[in-house]
Amino acid sequence: MPTVGQDRIDGAGAGSPTGTAGARAGSGAHRHVGTLYLSLAVVAGAVGGMLAVALQAGLLPHDLLANWGGGDADGMWERIATRHGMMMVFFCALPALFGGFGNWFVPLLTGARDMAFPRLNTLCWLAVAGSFILALLGLSVVTAPAISIAALLLWCVGMLGMAINMVASVLNMRAPDMRLRDMPVFVWAQALTAMMLVMVVPVLAGALTRIALDGGDVFAHLDTVLRAFAGPEMALLLLPSIGIVSQVVETFCGVPLRGRMQVVGALTVMSVGGGAVWTHDLFNGGLGASDGYHAVAELLVILAPVVMVLGAWAATVLAGHVRSSLPMAWAAGCAVLLVAGGVMSLLPGGMGDVHAATVFAAVFATFAGFYYWVGKMSGHVAPRLAGQVHFILTAAGTIVSLMAHQGTLAVAGAMLMGASIVVFAGVVAATCMRGRGHIAANYWGEGARTLEWTLPSPVSMDRGNGA
Repeated sequence: MPTVGQDRIDGAGAGSPTGTAGARAGSGAHRHVGTLYLSLAVVAGAVGGMLAVALQAGLLPHDLLANWGGGDADGMWERIATRHGMMMVFFCALPALFGGFGNWFVPLLTGARDMAFPRLNTLCWLAVAGSFILALLGLSVVTAPAISIAALLLWCVGMLGMAINMVASVLNMRAPDMRLRDMPVFVWAQALTAMMLVMVVPVLAGALTRIALDGGDVFAHLDTVLRAFAGPEMALLLLPSIGIVSQVVETFCGVPLRGRMQVVGALTVMSVGGGAVWTHDLFNGGLGASDGYHAVAELLVILAPVVMVLGAWAATVLAGHVRSSLPMAWAAGCAVLLVAGGVMSLLPGGMGDVHAATVFAAVFATFAGFYYWVGKMSGHVAPRLAGQVHFILTAAGTIVSLMAHQGTLAVAGAMLMGASIVVFAGVVAATCMRGRGHIAANYWGEGARTLEWTLPSPVSMDRGNGA
């Protein structure tokens, strides 16, 4: 990838005709919003993790579930399991990968002052945070159907606004001499994630609105909609994950990503093709179109680009000299899970395991991004030993969870993942309690070539001191 020099920060951007560094300096609003998204993801991940541990370990007695579910203990168990999935995908993984890292680093990597619509950016976070609160309230018995639909519709509004803002920012706010082909793969991945959201979120909102208007067994229809959304959901998690891991691989291999434009092309196929295939199948076959031939077509649109991306990562690793680091360990874990997901897709009845492997891969990519950029955000690198313990616990919990879905092993996997969440909370606390220190602008050294590494660490939140 071509290295973009400091002049692309100091020059005038599409959103700043004055051409002075002060005029181009960001207000810091996008960084505040990015931090809010990351904070929401941490809270949602903790809630989702506690729900998983409670379900797998049997911490919710049958009588309690029956009392909470109005006499239907099994239905309440399924409802909590559905909330766990919603927390981990809709409010943890995607807000962190797209809303958190996207808001923080797309303007920095493109030399932009801010996102194209800063106020819309804040309103979108409020919508997503409000939908998270409604999703928690949806566990109640009487108003659960209405609140569940309202939560997802509000999420659709927030993510659609965020997606439009991201596309407008990438197209209009980047530095004037940064061509589209010069953009890092991370920025491409964020833009393509936004484009896919623009395609699929209105369709999801339409399906939810129809459920709300039709009435009937809302929970059954809602489960059908969420299962039908599994295809684009996988692509939406993979796109920003691949962008982050590509950034990490480039940095710690010391060479540009091999086949960079081919990777961008593969991500484009995954984004546009995956969204188009899913939307076409949904309109032609209804919500049940996720079975059989249609599911295979959706999987191929995702699997083929992933194979190309894995090949590019492998070529980059072979061409460079890999440096050991926490971000690289998480990136390697993400790559291994993608390979495992591809193998599982070839096995009979392996679609559920493919989805689980994809979600875990997104989690590993999220932590790769955290340990990679936490110094740029806070001014402190995360404690290495605690980060290693966090990685080991998460890797062990992931392996055990993928091996068994029920029984003692499943409980052990849930407990390991719960322990990893506690350790990660300690890592965040230890990093934040040090205060906003100052480390080298490029604390990863040679190999970190993108624009954010020319800026101070931490990047100032104050007006006039941004990129």
